[in-house]
Amino acid sequence: MLQLLLVLSLLTAFTASAQSRGAVSTRQSRRPNIVFWKISPKSVDLLLGHVPQTDAIRLAQLKQTFTDLQCGGKRLQEKTAPEGRNLLCTLPAAGPKTASGKDDPSIILVLAHYEHDGQGRSAVEDWSGALMLPFLYHALSAAPRRHTFIFAEVDGERGATALFNSFTVAQRREILGVVALDALGLGPTRFYINPNDSSANLAWMQLERSLLQAASDQRLPAPGETLPGSWSRIDVTRPFRHHDIPSILVHSVEWSAREIPGSARDTEAEIDRDAYMQTITLLADYAAELDSLRPSPQQQASPGNPLVIQ
Repeated sequence: MLQLLLVLSLLTAFTASAQSRGAVSTRQSRRPNIVFWKISPKSVDLLLGHVPQTDAIRLAQLKQTFTDLQCGGKRLQEKTAPEGRNLLCTLPAAGPKTASGKDDPSIILVLAHYEHDGQGRSAVEDWSGALMLPFLYHALSAAPRRHTFIFAEVDGERGATALFNSFTVAQRREILGVVALDALGLGPTRFYINPNDSSANLAWMQLERSLLQAASDQRLPAPGETLPGSWSRIDVTRPFRHHDIPSILVHSVEWSAREIPGSARDTEAEIDRDAYMQTITLLADYAAELDSLRPSPQQQASPGNPLVIQ
């Protein structure tokens, strides 16, 4: 608890520092309207360096970080999961729906599991992914968004299933894509797409193309597709993939680092701060890229069907 209070006492400085840097527009992008807030590297390093060791304190820390980065009130919801709690931060779409329905907002889910996993301090697997969510919320809040973003800290696969079950059938059709973040900062960003043993259609391909475009926008190395392997024991995309909702896993585990996540070596020291900062920039641009996508006819939001998480 003392560790938690120490970190929380420093979050006010974090928020002021991040906002004082202003918004950045990626001028080299093919679309000049990609805008997001910058994040202070010192603040990121501070929060990465204090990894709570109980699930309750992890959840409390994430809730406080979201709150300090201006996701609070009705936008921040804590929900019961089978063995714990889920935390949801919603960044709503801006602007009214059009009569034609072409600009109706869809939902983009960004997921990470937050619980302690394995023998080490569980810094890589998956505090690194869980902590990324409030950073991305803050980054995207710099400008109005076409789609609704839901940043969900879930309590493992069962928490992800509880989240899936909280959507109505109509709302599930509104989900444009699911982006799961796990084991970040070990090195360059990587990804994996598994369309549930079916051929990937355009909606699945868009998730990959947008990630590669974001890397190009930011002049970063193109992320390679890498099979997660045995380190990935918790798959929060499963309930969505199994219902043919386009999903992508973003991680940083190359072959030589495959033994780190969840092992006794899984500590704060294994996270490369420069690589993690690059990942923040890449994912902020990626989310903005996804916001430009339009849903397929099957995914078009139904008029009069407001987003309500059960």
